[in-house]
Amino acid sequence: MSTYKGTIEIEAVDIPTMARMSDDEYQKFLETPGLFWIDHHDILRSTVAEHPLATRQSQLDMLIRALQQCRERMREDNPY
Repeated sequence: MSTYKGTIEIEAVDIPTMARMSDDEYQKFLETPGLFWIDHHDILRSTVAEHPLATRQSQLDMLIRALQQCRERMREDNPY
């Protein structure tokens, strides 16, 4: 496995700000390159670190299942 180390500047939303977002605001956040984007090679990447999250649909399906497992652990209303 190859690794990469580097320094980048990031712009992120903090927990209290995200918790205050309406569903519409959060949807708009998701529609911008706020969390992830697809590069010119059709690779799903993290916006913050630019590392690949999935390189093909089967990997994306596995990522979606992992996110669904995370969903089961989260509360609907967060106290932030």
